[in-house]
Amino acid sequence: MELFQGSQYGQIDALAQQLRSERTRFRGGAWQINVLYEAINSPGSMTASDADWQALITKLQGWVAANQQSPTPRIAMAQAYLTFAWKARGNGLAKTVTQQGWALFNERVQSARITLEEGRSISVDCPEWYRAMQTVALAQGWPRKQVDDLAQAAMIHNPEYYYFALAEANYLLPKWYGRPGDSQAYASRMADAVGGREGDALYFLVAAHLNCCKRIQAPGMDEARLQRGFAAIDQLYGSTTRQRNEAAFLALRAADTTAAQTLFARIGNDWSAAVWGSKARFDASRTGQPLGGVFPVGPAAANDDQSDGASGGR
Repeated sequence: MELFQGSQYGQIDALAQQLRSERTRFRGGAWQINVLYEAINSPGSMTASDADWQALITKLQGWVAANQQSPTPRIAMAQAYLTFAWKARGNGLAKTVTQQGWALFNERVQSARITLEEGRSISVDCPEWYRAMQTVALAQGWPRKQVDDLAQAAMIHNPEYYYFALAEANYLLPKWYGRPGDSQAYASRMADAVGGREGDALYFLVAAHLNCCKRIQAPGMDEARLQRGFAAIDQLYGSTTRQRNEAAFLALRAADTTAAQTLFARIGNDWSAAVWGSKARFDASRTGQPLGGVFPVGPAAANDDQSDGASGGR
């Protein structure tokens, strides 16, 4: 971020190319190239002013002009357009979006698509190009076959870049363009296709993405494979605090109290606010007893796959 603010584009390009080539990952399995883009594709917050967003895009356009052969600024600019689009739309259900919100959303998503398509020949070696295009596909409601073909091409490019699977599994939720069970079946197929510990890790990451930590969007995922996937992440990369808490949360949702208590013993007091929301809910869930009117996490309800509009909704 400091390099970007200082317009040190050559250094960012070199770092991005190194991360793409070496496929480096953080603890927990997060890819460093993904995090690099997160540092430069936003003015810092969804609540930033439109002027701040426009200034960011103008800066990225300057970088594109300065280095026509670099995929990094083009992809970052497309990602900025996409997040800027969702800022205009908001996260409510489709019926809550204003006419102006829809117009800005569609205009900015199309700008992202044009940016990606114009830079396709120099960008397809970067996994984030595919990931950004998957967001375009969701936003524009591409037909299922076109979306599946894009996801397949992405997975061929790098089957271990699990963000591709997260995007496709999200597209397949009933609140978007799939049917009940589609996301779960896809997660199983992709985990099998990747195979081994990486496949199991992918299964956990998809389950955590869809089902942690509010409403369960994809019920009935294989709890044994989910916990096996968490163990695989532990073995491959070392788990993060959040992942340990996610695994405990999902175990409780699946009524797997044995796995949950094993995880709670490991977690100790290292709880995650992103998972539990509050210390009271963490403590209630750990003990299985209500605490100050806060109830523990329990098995998912049968209707937990229905959208509450938290992520947007069609």
